[in-house]
Amino acid sequence: MIGYLKLAEKWSITDKPNSRSSHNYITKRGGGVLYLLGFITYLYFSEFNNQFIITTAFLLGTIGFIDDIKNLNFKIKLLLQVIILSVFIISQNYLLLEWYIIFLIFLFILGSINTYNFMDGINGLTILYSLSFLISFLLINNYFIEFTDNNLLLILIICNLIIGVFNVRKQAICFLGDVGPISMGFIFSILCLTLIIKSNDLSPLILFMIYGIDSGWTIVQRVIAKENIFLPHRKHLYQLLVNEYQFPHLRVSFIYFMVQITLNLIWLLNYENGNSMNIFIISFILLSLIYLMIKRKMINNLKDSKV
Repeated sequence: MIGYLKLAEKWSITDKPNSRSSHNYITKRGGGVLYLLGFITYLYFSEFNNQFIITTAFLLGTIGFIDDIKNLNFKIKLLLQVIILSVFIISQNYLLLEWYIIFLIFLFILGSINTYNFMDGINGLTILYSLSFLISFLLINNYFIEFTDNNLLLILIICNLIIGVFNVRKQAICFLGDVGPISMGFIFSILCLTLIIKSNDLSPLILFMIYGIDSGWTIVQRVIAKENIFLPHRKHLYQLLVNEYQFPHLRVSFIYFMVQITLNLIWLLNYENGNSMNIFIISFILLSLIYLMIKRKMINNLKDSKV
């Protein structure tokens, strides 16, 4: 990681503040490249276990890293993601499913990748949120149902902790870039799908609840306002808290992490008693109502302050 930071400084792989940024200083980016090293390490020592998953994650992450260096056009990035994911789905057993299920799986993976990327805007958020689902998957894998390789989870947890040393700070030394959230978004979606299929239960989607609520309702808000949802913006709740209400980055990141990890623990404690889906539904309704009330009040306050 230290070696990469030196290269990033030499090659000017940096993130410069603009009107959409939540930071105001030039910072090295692309620190998520460490995930790519983690993927290679896992493949080598596992004797190419989960090779299609890891190869796809590596390719998607590589495109993200190229974007960190060259700033690819969004349409080109999306096209490459669609091609890579299409090849991945063809290589798996998903084609044995009904066509509409295959389509939903494709949308879920693509949506997870880009949601994760859109939510990566402040120090510590991606690192902490990734730890919330990786630790939860590790607990499920060891105490409830074995659905993946512990070594993959452990390597990714280690990668997060290392990157976190440089990112979970009041003033980050390095941002993850596109390579980080795109890699973790894909890994989350595949592990979640694997668990859903193995357990025949949709409730593992709860592990993405906070990101899903913030991204989902923000998209609804922008559609109602007739905005282009593919253009960058600063309308997520975390962005309003940081940019408009001047909350410290780490405070907001830890709030998101604590709410999600608390939700995960409640769900895990009820995983085997048949209430997991009920908890998912109730949590979604309650958190959505709370989210919408908080966001509406914040937006109204901002409007009043400008009058």
